[in-house]
Amino acid sequence: MALMTLRLRPLPHPDSFVARLDPRWKLAAMIVAALAVSCLRGLLPALVALAAALILVGLGRLPLRWYLSRIGALALFLLLFVAFAPLLIRSNDRVFPLGPLSLPYGPGLALLICVKAVAVVTIMVVLLVTSPLSAHLTAAHALRVPGLLVQLAMLAYRYVFVVSAELARMRVALRVRGYRNRASRHSYHTVGQVAGSLLVRGYERAERVGQAMRCRGFDGRFRALAECRTRAADVLFFLAIAGGAVVLVVWDLVQR
Repeated sequence: MALMTLRLRPLPHPDSFVARLDPRWKLAAMIVAALAVSCLRGLLPALVALAAALILVGLGRLPLRWYLSRIGALALFLLLFVAFAPLLIRSNDRVFPLGPLSLPYGPGLALLICVKAVAVVTIMVVLLVTSPLSAHLTAAHALRVPGLLVQLAMLAYRYVFVVSAELARMRVALRVRGYRNRASRHSYHTVGQVAGSLLVRGYERAERVGQAMRCRGFDGRFRALAECRTRAADVLFFLAIAGGAVVLVVWDLVQR
């Protein structure tokens, strides 16, 4: 039933220091940071990583209410997985150290999963919000990501909004004809028909787009008009983020 009420909105793009950085250096730094956080096993280094990610939220000037709504949705998703972890995981006399304190293994593991997930998602949200997707894709291609993958990502992002607009028009047409979302067999049958019709229309649109691209000389190569320029601030930002990530990983390895 959620299909009939889907709404897609573009991401905010506030002006900030992070937004003015070279997308190549920023993308490389954020990927290194996210990989480093995902490798952490200690609770204290993970908390420090989360604090650093929140600092990036401030530097990126993300809208606070928008950011908290996304993290709240993530928290509800994580709750399904970690709520029963303290009851299902046997500690075997193991504990999670937290500075001078220690937590039981089950609650500590659940907390570690939540902290790392929030930190990684926060890093990725800062990356997506502080630059348009086209800039990230151009940076990815400059970092030797295959051009075909970059093209597919760009087309998928572009046409997900087109498909969403098509769904919105179909939803208006259904409501004009008296359709209302209800937990009934007729409603589920209608949702199935709408989904099938949306897939068919999407396929037909993809065929037309492909023909139009070939008529305009598309040869499969990725090209960008914008040029990226490296400045001292870009290098310093990368070194700060990557260096901090390496320090956290080394600290975590020493604590094991």
